[in-house]
Amino acid sequence: MSYTYNGTQIRVECPVHNISVNKQKVVFADVSGQQINIFSNTSEARHFVDWLLQIH
Repeated sequence: MSYTYNGTQIRVECPVHNISVNKQKVVFADVSGQQINIFSNTSEARHFVDWLLQIH
């Protein structure tokens, strides 16, 4: 699955093993490894985490 943020696709392969959030930074681990994503504000980071939890 993929999430589009500022014209860039963030690819996520289920299952997601870990999710860590610190303000605007979201780190998650899936089948393909660990990915770090930095969003411009906490609201956008929260939307991404909500999306991750829904696909999980």
